Amino acid sequence: MRDRILFGFYLLGLALILASHSFYILGFFAVLLLLLARSEWFKMLKKALKSIFFFNIAISIGFVIIALLHQKPWMEYLLLFNLRVFDLTLTTMLFSHYVNIALALSFSKTLSFLMTIALSQIYSYQKSYENFMLALKSRLIKKMSERARKEFITSVFGYFFTKALYDSEEKSLALKARGFFDKS
Repeated sequence: MRDRILFGFYLLGLALILASHSFYILGFFAVLLLLLARSEWFKMLKKALKSIFFFNIAISIGFVIIALLHQKPWMEYLLLFNLRVFDLTLTTMLFSHYVNIALALSFSKTLSFLMTIALSQIYSYQKSYENFMLALKSRLIKKMSERARKEFITSVFGYFFTKALYDSEEKSLALKARGFFDKS
């Protein structure tokens, strides 16, 4: 029951963050979320910043360029966007850290099934990544050159992209077989 209640608060928190258009309210949420993390606050802060860094940089640069070309103000929107993404990420991290997601979604068989599929995907990719890193480590005698590192990252990314396409077809067929899509 506790996990279901926390799931409700999580959804409410997401709705509040998404509905808020004030820098001060989003800043208040950020501080509140860090306080809720208690002793884990610095670890959560670092993890949240790391996970959104490249996404927010890419979006922010693109937005600033377009705003400058159209001679529109951009600073306030940029702060709101980055703070909102930070709050959403931190909320999700806190939720996944303190709540058993399986128990939180146990009220619905459909949600439980979808969560099982999502977790199987996550574990599959995580295991593949660990295998790639172990294979690389076992074959290295000396430090990799920058070019070899880029080639390795590119080939791993290509593998995951191809695997994602294949897996999505498989999961789609599995969901269709269980009646998740219309049979028209």
